[in-house]
Amino acid sequence: MNVAMHNAPLWQRHLTVPRLWALWRTGRRVVTLVVAVDFAALLLCATAFLRSTITASDLLRFGLLAAMSVVYLELSRQVDARRRLFVAVDSSASHVDVTSVWTFAAVIVLPPSLAAVTVAIAYLHISARSVRPLEGWRLYRIVYSAASMVITCVATSVLVQAISWERRGGNEALRAVVTLAAAMVVYRAVNRLLILAAIMTSVGRLRPSQWLGSRKDNVLELSMLVLGAATAVLVVQVPPLALLVLPAVFLLQHRALLKQLVEAATIDTKTELLNAAAWRQLAQRELERAGRQKTATAVLVIDMDHFKRLNDTYGHLAGDEALKAVGEALADELRGYDAVGRFGGEEFVALLPSVDGPTAVGVAERVRERIESVQVRVERRTGGIGSIAVTASVGVAAAQGGVELDDLLRAADGALYAAKAAGRNAVRRAPTQVTTAA
Repeated sequence: MNVAMHNAPLWQRHLTVPRLWALWRTGRRVVTLVVAVDFAALLLCATAFLRSTITASDLLRFGLLAAMSVVYLELSRQVDARRRLFVAVDSSASHVDVTSVWTFAAVIVLPPSLAAVTVAIAYLHISARSVRPLEGWRLYRIVYSAASMVITCVATSVLVQAISWERRGGNEALRAVVTLAAAMVVYRAVNRLLILAAIMTSVGRLRPSQWLGSRKDNVLELSMLVLGAATAVLVVQVPPLALLVLPAVFLLQHRALLKQLVEAATIDTKTELLNAAAWRQLAQRELERAGRQKTATAVLVIDMDHFKRLNDTYGHLAGDEALKAVGEALADELRGYDAVGRFGGEEFVALLPSVDGPTAVGVAERVRERIESVQVRVERRTGGIGSIAVTASVGVAAAQGGVELDDLLRAADGALYAAKAAGRNAVRRAPTQVTTAA
């Protein structure tokens, strides 16, 4: 590399010298997917421009949507920076892609060529106003995201035009509803498939919950698409009123940020269960309710066996994978309204409302067997990927009516030590029921 190129801005070096672009340091499958999607997006754009007929009205609507996109991203930079910080720290955090408001509106009211240009403007603006330098790994991911969105928009736009052409005449309102509904489904499906393709190519596997996305993410995305549809209607019918969408998008994004703040304060990032403080607060409220209603309550204290040995043998990343796998097993095995949390280190806790001692022992046995069946993928120090089994010991304590949380935990912890002394991978119950608090 010559001196002039070495002194060039980082973005220019990434674009001019392909070997510096982090894409080339990824696996062959990732390179193939990214190049294929980028090429397909360019081909679709070229085809769309050759076949599009652009009118003056199209240009005016395009200008309004592009301006709204840029203005909104400028006004909401601080909120967006905080949101991106959550995504960077916690990959499971919800990604509120507000650009879909403008791109989906463009799909509805513009020819495919101008819809693609709207996407390009939005992502170029995001890249230019990024709070961090445009490193190589971020560059190819942004390009892939933009290319995926171009493919999504062109495919959806073609569908919208096809529906409009085939259903000329008849009930206009019904045709509009059918068109918008079909466009939302195709827009979401195409974009989701391209995202899943990237994840599968990079990671190699997907959890069942990742295929359709979480309920929270789907609700947020649907809300953005609804706002995009409203924007499209206003741009066509009453263009000045389209500006009213800006505060609505801001409120939705701000509400999502508040939810992320609450989750950050209550959720353990490694296991996605409640953290210790949040679990204690929820458990205390449940025990107070049990005291008023004179109902039974049980607590499970679950401790992974030989966790230090696992860390020493396979490394802390393997330990984190094991914690995550056990957390998923607990979330799947216990009821949705059971309070389940990570208490610290390799110890988990679960409070079971309306469950007596014998029933809690049965639940604990089921949990122990489920954890025993978990296989954790690890990278062996000698090379290669393998899988290992993990086990856990469980202590159970139960009470009737209201009790002090610490008393219940102390009894369950004593039972846990008895399970450890019995050889681990066992369940033991506290010998006596915890008495009602005075």
